[in-house]
Amino acid sequence: MIPGDHPDPSILRAGSGWYATSTSGSWLPAFPVLRSGDTQDWRQVGAVLERRPSWAADDFWAPELKRRSGQALVYYAALARDGKRCLAVATSARLQGPYRDRGPLLCSRVGEIDPLPVTDEQGVDWLVWKQDGNSRGRPTPILAAPLAPGGLALAGVPRELFRADAPWERGLVEGPALLRHDGMLYLVYSAGHCCGPHCNYVTGVARSRSLLGPWEKRPEPFLEDDPSFRCPGHVGVAGGPDGGLLLAYHAYARGDPTNRQFLIAPLHFDAEGWPAVGPASSRAANATEAHFNFGRTRLGQGWQWPVGPRPPARALRGELHLGRGVLAQQAGTGTFSARTLVTGARHGTRPGLAVMASADDAVGVELRGTRALAWRADDGQITRVGSAKVDRLRAVELRLTVGRSIRIAVSTQHGWHRLGADQPPPRWTSGPRVALRVGGPAAARASFDRLWIDPR
Repeated sequence: MIPGDHPDPSILRAGSGWYATSTSGSWLPAFPVLRSGDTQDWRQVGAVLERRPSWAADDFWAPELKRRSGQALVYYAALARDGKRCLAVATSARLQGPYRDRGPLLCSRVGEIDPLPVTDEQGVDWLVWKQDGNSRGRPTPILAAPLAPGGLALAGVPRELFRADAPWERGLVEGPALLRHDGMLYLVYSAGHCCGPHCNYVTGVARSRSLLGPWEKRPEPFLEDDPSFRCPGHVGVAGGPDGGLLLAYHAYARGDPTNRQFLIAPLHFDAEGWPAVGPASSRAANATEAHFNFGRTRLGQGWQWPVGPRPPARALRGELHLGRGVLAQQAGTGTFSARTLVTGARHGTRPGLAVMASADDAVGVELRGTRALAWRADDGQITRVGSAKVDRLRAVELRLTVGRSIRIAVSTQHGWHRLGADQPPPRWTSGPRVALRVGGPAAARASFDRLWIDPR
C-alpha cells in the first residue's frame, strides 16, 4: 500500500476511514499515524510520540492502535534508559494525536515487546504480548495479563498462552493479533527470524474458545513467501470496506532488501475454520519522485531525525535553514538518487547529504571548508572514503546514487566529481532515509536549496 519501510503495522477502522501506524525504531517522531478513506491511498496525519519520553532510550517498536470509551490509546514497546525493555502506552482524544505518553506498564531485563490490547470471551480487557526470551537464549512465550480500568496499568500476574513448539516456528513466536469467528478466538502470530537478507518469517494462527486456552495451533503457517514478497508477518486486523476483514502485514518486496513494506490482503476462513488470505498486490508499491523546495514555512509530515532532540530547522524563502543535527525523509525504495544544493554555512559548519539506516549506519558526503569529504559509518565507526576541492564562493551540489552500491559525487567548476570508490550500502537496520546533515559546533547553521529524491 505504501512505499518505504513500515514494519509491524497496526490498523484500525474508525468512522469513515482507516488509521495505521508502524514501528519507527531509532527515528523520531515515533510511530507515524497514517489515514486512508478507502484502504488504498494513505497519507501521514500525525505521529504518536513527537519527543522521546524521559524514561525511554530507543527502539520504538510495534505500536498497537486501540479506541476505548472515546479515547485513542497506543500500546508500544521501547528500550528504557536502564536497559530494560518495556511495554508502555500513550493516549489522545484523537487518533491522529497529539498523544500524551503514560509511561511503562511492565519492564524486564529479558524484554517485553509486541503489546496487543484485547477483550476476552467474557468482555474483560487484557494485554497480550511476547516475552523477548530469544534475546537471552530463552523461550519466547506469548503472555497475557488483565488490564486495570482505563487500560493504563496491568491488574494481575501474566499467564502464558503458548510458546514455540513446532519445527517451522524455529523457536520463536511473536507479534500477536486477535480476531473472532463463529464463537472462537483466533490468535495470529509470526514465527522465525523477521529481518534482513536471511529472514525466514512466516505467519501462523492458533484458536481457542477462551483467551487463557487451551490453544490449538494450525499445523502449518497460512502466510508465507510468494513470488513477489518474502518474510511476511507481524499482522494487524481490521474491518474491510465490504464488511469483511483485512489483514495488514509487512513483507520485503523481492529485489529490495531494505524496506519492510505495508501490505493489505482480504482475510476469510477456509472449510476447516482457519483464517486464509487472498493474494497481495503482484508488485511492490511504487516510490515516486519527492522534490522539496522549502517554499512553505512549515516543513510538513514525514520529516524524521535520529532519536534525541529535534534539530533547529525552518523553511524560509525557498531554503531550509538547519542547525546541528539530521533531518531526513524516507526514500521509499532501495534504488534512487538524491541531490541537494548547499547555499551557505556559518564558519566551522559541516553541511552534508547522507543515506542512513540509523545514526550509526550511513554513507554520505559533507563540506569542510574548501573540500568535500565522503565518509561511511558502520556501527558508529567513521571511515573517510574520498575527497575533492570545491569552490565555496558559490552553491555546491551534492549527489548520492544508491542501489547495489552507493556512488558519491560533488559538483565542481569542471562538472560532477566522484568521491572515492563506490561504497557498499550501510547495514540496513531499517529502510533508507535521505538526510540533510549539519555538523560542527553547537552554533552550526547551514542552508539548503531543495532536496530531490528520484527513484531509479
